Amino acid sequence: MGITEIGQMNGPTPRVSVSVIVPCYNEQDNVQNCVDQISKVLWAALVPHEILVVNDGSTDKTLGRAHSLLKSNSLVRVIDLGENCGKATALREGVRRAKGDTVAFFDADLQYSPKDLVTMIRRLNEGHDFVNGTRDYNGYGASRTALSRLYNKVVRFIFRMDLRDSNCGIKVLKREAADADTIFSYGLPLVVPLLKIRGFESTEVPVTLHERMNGESKYFQDGHFLGGSKNIRDITYHSIMLLNLLAHAPFESKRKNNGSGKEVSS
Repeated sequence: MGITEIGQMNGPTPRVSVSVIVPCYNEQDNVQNCVDQISKVLWAALVPHEILVVNDGSTDKTLGRAHSLLKSNSLVRVIDLGENCGKATALREGVRRAKGDTVAFFDADLQYSPKDLVTMIRRLNEGHDFVNGTRDYNGYGASRTALSRLYNKVVRFIFRMDLRDSNCGIKVLKREAADADTIFSYGLPLVVPLLKIRGFESTEVPVTLHERMNGESKYFQDGHFLGGSKNIRDITYHSIMLLNLLAHAPFESKRKNNGSGKEVSS
């Protein structure tokens, strides 16, 4: 994987409290507006930040439009994976390069609001280790909403969690919780139960889910059985990963606070 990075800051590095990671795959019509909105809202909230745009092998003009942001915003860095590796890999490479004490995940499709991101950052500062968004599902159709809610009920039941929306695309984590080498070991949808098993304290914040205005969903095809063949493959894969995490839960709960998790008393 030939990863390249553009936008390294020259001279003394300004203080960064929050690193916002924006994974992108064929989001040419959204990436510039998304980054502009995030930066505007965080500046208004007086949050020192950087924005890491991670291009996940886009085949459209996403990379070029991300590069153009470097001219107008010195706090933007662009990471190009060179090939399509998947969202989890894009987030992992962003976490590895993040300079902030806090790491935030934010989708490029503008279905989430940066204002909700600010609310979540403030909640994190109240003493939590990570803050998860919980969607209102207003931007999804009936089939996708039903499948997502069913999955979350299964996860809550199996792992005895109070969190309601483990697969929400907007999350805020303290750096010690966002361990790049292991946080995605069981796939992106299981990051939340994995962190809970490791003993990290969490809370949820309701977030508004807007309808996608540009581009297409990379996961769910409306009008197709179970969201289409790719979504069916994802369901199968994540079901296997769920069982894998369940089998490894005793090991994960014993991880010590060495950058991979907190020690949990037995």
